[in-house]
Amino acid sequence: MSADAAIFEHIAVTRLPELQTAGGMFRAATRVDSVGEGAPDPSVLRAGAIVLLGLLRADEVGLKHPFSTGALRTRVLGDLGGPGVGPGELGIALWAESRADGGAVSEIAGLVEGRVAAAGFERVPLEQLAWLVSGVAEASVRVGGGPRLDSLLDRAERALSARFNTRSGFAHDLHHRIGGDLTPVSAQFHCLTALCHLERAGHDGQAGELAGRLAGSLLAIQRDDGSWPGIVDPNRGEAAAFYPVLTVTQVSLAPISLRKAGEIGVDGNLGEASADSIAWARGRNRLGFDLVHEQEARLDRGLMPKRVPGAVSRGFSAAARRLRGHPVEPERSDLILDPDVSSEDLGWLLEAWAGR
Repeated sequence: MSADAAIFEHIAVTRLPELQTAGGMFRAATRVDSVGEGAPDPSVLRAGAIVLLGLLRADEVGLKHPFSTGALRTRVLGDLGGPGVGPGELGIALWAESRADGGAVSEIAGLVEGRVAAAGFERVPLEQLAWLVSGVAEASVRVGGGPRLDSLLDRAERALSARFNTRSGFAHDLHHRIGGDLTPVSAQFHCLTALCHLERAGHDGQAGELAGRLAGSLLAIQRDDGSWPGIVDPNRGEAAAFYPVLTVTQVSLAPISLRKAGEIGVDGNLGEASADSIAWARGRNRLGFDLVHEQEARLDRGLMPKRVPGAVSRGFSAAARRLRGHPVEPERSDLILDPDVSSEDLGWLLEAWAGR
């Protein structure tokens, strides 16, 4: 196991307890969210499902942790039927359940049929669609297919494949979402992971080819310092904004997807790109900060512009980028460190590094 893997395991297992609520779920961040009785908060449910996914990975490799995975699983499954639960939460829960005993796969697949398939996969935001594809594909591999899962997998795969720009290799989000066609780079990494799961499932489609093109496009936009631009323009196949750069993308999401791409035979300097991505978080960034704190067992959230763009300034930023033809590199003095800790980030950290 590499030193980074051991450090990341330690941070996740040590820091997660302070983010767990009295009810057994996880707050999305260190700030105290309102988690009362009534309908479950989708952000809390999503955080719980991502943490569950990571803890089940830890259980698979024998990594000790202080949590009852069974109790968290029961809580997540119990909240899936509530109002406001979206495709993303269902997808991650299905992904996690495929890693457990699989007993609730059919029930979750039924919820996906009733809530997502009936409305149309084409209406699902890109990141959530990627999670859904990963969940259905992993359930097919680990639990076995069947008419329901096979149908969902086929529809989800076609919906994801339809999002890809044949020229740039990147995937589009829904056109009506804020920012138009622009997507966070994290969504592209989740798409790469989903395509790799599809290829692993042996699904008869173009997942392998799309994964190769997307991986190549992502490698092409990685910056010299190892960072991935925060926002991507799938039409132009280039960065739309360099910041924010999130630590979870650098040390978890990119390594997860690039590792999986290598496992299905995608060519390229994937290992080197992953190592450079982690090096950015360990001090190779613009501010020279190590965002991984072993002694304090925490991760900083990332580097952000001082003035976080709202809808209006985002529009001006996009217009300025199109006039200049490229995103603007901010001055060092215009960047700040966000020290917030996220339970979702820690869940992805376990998924990326437990047992590695």
